[in-house]
Amino acid sequence: MPTGLKSTSGQIAVSFRQSAAPGTFGQKRIDLQLNALDNEVFVVTGVKLDLLAPQSNLTGVAANMDPSTFAALTAQPTTAMPTLEESNCFATASQQVRVLEEVQAGGGYAVAFGFQENAVDTPHNMDYLAIIATPNFYVSCEGNADNANSSVVTGKLYGYRAQASSSIYASLVQSELLSS
Repeated sequence: MPTGLKSTSGQIAVSFRQSAAPGTFGQKRIDLQLNALDNEVFVVTGVKLDLLAPQSNLTGVAANMDPSTFAALTAQPTTAMPTLEESNCFATASQQVRVLEEVQAGGGYAVAFGFQENAVDTPHNMDYLAIIATPNFYVSCEGNADNANSSVVTGKLYGYRAQASSSIYASLVQSELLSS
């Protein structure tokens, strides 16, 4: 338990889903229903993100395509795809497919595929990953223009509600809002 917090619930799992059309960025607000009058915060203990695999349209001509899907969880809204270097981003995941089409002599073509995935890796020896002091978090999803399908992320956020003292609560809210 983080210093200065008192648990007010057992473990909670919050489910979510977000999608974005090819070449676009989408973001969804997920309400945690925290009680600000009681200085309630959400202590994040784990994250699970699943991405729908990006698909490519084969063109039949020489081409390099990199259909990809990216996802992130943040404590505050963003205008572009967040990364872990941002202090309010606490989880990311990505999938990329490398497609190389090559026209063959005689009329056919060959296709080579490669796949790369950056799965969420929740550290096992940490008490918590993040503390969310405002009443919601944000799920972001983005796919590039080479995608033949929409980018989709589904997942769960694990954690528990806790009550903070007034001074700690004020510091957490200020820190969260200034980091966005």
